[in-house]
Amino acid sequence: MQERAVRLDGAARPVFAAALAIYAGAAGWLAWRTSVLEANSDMYDWIARWRQLQVGGDLGRYLWAPHNFHHLVWTFAVLALDMRVFGANGYLFLAVGLACLAAVAGMAAWAGSAAAGRGLRLLGGGVAAALCLTGCNVLDATSDINTTYLHAVVFAVAAILLAATPSRRPRLLLIAALVCAVAAGLGSAAGLAVWPALLFGAWRRRDTRAAAAILVVGVGFGLLYLIGQSSHDVAGPGGGLARLGQASSLALNYLGLPWVRALPALGWVLGAAVLVLSAGVLVFKARRGAHWSEFAAVSLIVFTLTTALMAGAGRSGMISPSLVPMRYSIFLAPLHLGLWLVALPYLREACRRRPKSLRAWVVVAAVVMLAHQTMMAVFALRTADVNLRVIADFREGRRYPQMQPIVYGDLGHVLALAGWMKRNGVYQTELRADPPRQVLSGLGISASAPGP
Repeated sequence: MQERAVRLDGAARPVFAAALAIYAGAAGWLAWRTSVLEANSDMYDWIARWRQLQVGGDLGRYLWAPHNFHHLVWTFAVLALDMRVFGANGYLFLAVGLACLAAVAGMAAWAGSAAAGRGLRLLGGGVAAALCLTGCNVLDATSDINTTYLHAVVFAVAAILLAATPSRRPRLLLIAALVCAVAAGLGSAAGLAVWPALLFGAWRRRDTRAAAAILVVGVGFGLLYLIGQSSHDVAGPGGGLARLGQASSLALNYLGLPWVRALPALGWVLGAAVLVLSAGVLVFKARRGAHWSEFAAVSLIVFTLTTALMAGAGRSGMISPSLVPMRYSIFLAPLHLGLWLVALPYLREACRRRPKSLRAWVVVAAVVMLAHQTMMAVFALRTADVNLRVIADFREGRRYPQMQPIVYGDLGHVLALAGWMKRNGVYQTELRADPPRQVLSGLGISASAPGP
């Protein structure tokens, strides 16, 4: 018996398309409204490294030497190009960050439309893209120091989708996936989480050749990643059970992003719910004969879960678990996408059995998307305005303790460098006017502030 057609008809399609356009338009507006192009935090260290390169430094060391364990090859390449070609104004960082975010959303939309199937491609792809274009994720593209996360995520998602997609030339796709996996690690150490994700996917597909290739290349790259690291960089966290408890709490709160910052007291509950749901998918889905999108979904989920473990191990004791930084939320996008890919066949079956309910689903999706983006936009605006106001205060000569988490940990250490940058017009431009000083009433609850 032929399956009853399922499709967005009548007013459903234009309603959802309009909501999606508004959602994406809001993300585009936030790209301008939340931009922070002046140097702050790690950017001072990066510029100091670039200046060392100009006085006879080694290009290889400039690109490869670790920064807080991370090998930020793409970041330092963008910085060098921006300094030498694009006028050192931050526009290149912004353009690359937005391009990476758009690419992640585009790949998510493609996977979502494929999993949704004929008739529901707009819904499946639209929601998938929306999961990536939230206001909190836009913040990572519009702040120079946060673009490193996007450099990792864009290549990790590409690697996972390439490895899972069926093809007549699987070896070619596998090679491309391995190249993207290596590239993810050159964006941020968090990109290393792609290797267990790829290995899990290959195991579920029972692709022993792919698993062997992933294991060999992944281990080799992991060992290469240790080159240049000091013993302090690679030392694991200590402190026994107390430290383990902190790491676990941080990992759970991490999994509750982005909503944990609005409900910090319930962060571990949200994270635990996400963990249980994700574990259920990993145990019961992506079996033999499943659609390729399920294999991609489990790998995407493993990627995010691995980054949660990395965050718990690397940041415990440094930040309050309930104040896990919102800037990490981009690493949750693959997990959310994976859960959506798994849910789509169930949604399709429900709509096939009750076709009239599809219109209700569309209205619900449109309302939830727009409401969520509105809340994320308010949070993003507050965060970006606080950060830019504090940076402007530093530029104007003001000093206060709350400035340190945003501008630099030791303000005295960067005064000479900041003076050199001001005299030479290096990273002194913004796309928007400085916010009023009244926004500092929100200082201390910024999504980017690390918390006590």
